[in-house]
Amino acid sequence: MLTTEMSEGRTKTIELSDVTRADLLFFLRLLYTGQVDEADWDGLSGTPNFQVTAPEDAEPASAALLNGIYTAAGVFRGSPKFLNSNQVLLYRGSEEDQDGPCWKLSWKEDGDDDEDSDEANDRMLLERLWSAEDVTEEVADHKIGWDFSQKGGTSSSPPAGSWTREKGVGIWGSPGKNPVHVAKIDNPPLTLLLSALGLAKKYIVEYMVRWLMEATWERLTAQTFEQILSTAILLDISPLRMRCLRFAETCSEIRSRHDEGSITEPLVAFELQAIACETLLVLYLMLMYCEGRALQSLCGTSILRDACWQCCLLHETI
Repeated sequence: MLTTEMSEGRTKTIELSDVTRADLLFFLRLLYTGQVDEADWDGLSGTPNFQVTAPEDAEPASAALLNGIYTAAGVFRGSPKFLNSNQVLLYRGSEEDQDGPCWKLSWKEDGDDDEDSDEANDRMLLERLWSAEDVTEEVADHKIGWDFSQKGGTSSSPPAGSWTREKGVGIWGSPGKNPVHVAKIDNPPLTLLLSALGLAKKYIVEYMVRWLMEATWERLTAQTFEQILSTAILLDISPLRMRCLRFAETCSEIRSRHDEGSITEPLVAFELQAIACETLLVLYLMLMYCEGRALQSLCGTSILRDACWQCCLLHETI
């Protein structure tokens, strides 16, 4: 580029007006070394994960159940909550904890079939806690439960290092009073990944496009959906765009936001509207060409039944 007759070659300067210093440092380090350095995004908001290693004598929840990488899964009490692959919850305890809130690990117990209506309502709220949804309602810690706890950390991050019985509250799920080890895993902020993806696409660094696209897939949640899909549309990266759309098809939170008109990114709202129209068109064609009995069999699920009903209304207006 610097040896061509373009302006960069004449001035020996490359102007990247829409790229920050952190964006460029992250991209260049990854390009030339294949590594990342937390110092490159110092001060920026990252997406930490936590590696938890429970003692072998952990009970009633076993170490195999509690161990693993905990990733962010919504917000509770204004703090992030985290889940591992076994749906064990890492959350910030109540302000009523002695000496301030403790961070707590809690495994998900099965509900009681004989529970009354109040207990059933509590159970529904607890189900939301053990999901990626934000929970704004207050739930008492004794209803959530915990196996291990630890004082310290911040409102956005549990304490790293060894969790010990002496710094916990109440229950300690190790008969031998053995420690739990928690390690913070810092991930680059999503904004840096997407910026690097844009630079790799712009300068045709194909292997980096593939790396960064796969790294972005791992960050795809209901909370990051709009940011990732809008970038995929702007950069014209079809595999990432299709991955986002397939994710949206199975995510009730995104469908609800779309139905309520609360999608904030215009590109994303338009894309979802187009997909919805395509779905209705397919169902409308099915309505036109399927026999009545076949259509009845298609309407076995509530979602498809509602969609077919919309097609019927559409058919009446044509």
